[in-house]
Amino acid sequence: MRKTLLLAGLIAGAAAASGCATGVRELPAEARKTEPQSADYKFCRKLVIAFMKNDAKTFLGAMPEEARKKFNEKQFAASRKSILESMGEPISFCYVTSLEMTAFTPHVWKIRFQRTDPRNDKKFTSEALFRIITGKIDGKPVLIGFQFI
Repeated sequence: MRKTLLLAGLIAGAAAASGCATGVRELPAEARKTEPQSADYKFCRKLVIAFMKNDAKTFLGAMPEEARKKFNEKQFAASRKSILESMGEPISFCYVTSLEMTAFTPHVWKIRFQRTDPRNDKKFTSEALFRIITGKIDGKPVLIGFQFI
């Protein structure tokens, strides 16, 4: 039952997911001192960076093996392409919050994107929330699902 729930969450998240690119800019170290330093936070932070830098190997490596059979590098690339086309290049990110739940934990991050307006060639930014849903299998954190909201 639990594996089915994890897989269902992953598939639902993957269906609505998008990707990011390179050029990642983080908050200065002093500002990050106020962010949580838990193992879950560090796990998610690694996933955000991997997603933004198009590091499919790291990102997919956080998924249960069964889920990787259904969501592979090809789907990861398609998700990334989709978000790049709609939002532009990701330029920065920051942690927003995590919600306490019984079986899994949603973590919310803010991603800032930049693109050029084709009408006037001016650059502009926009933001989206990136939700990463994690759980634990055999005591280790795993990626259950993700999506831009």
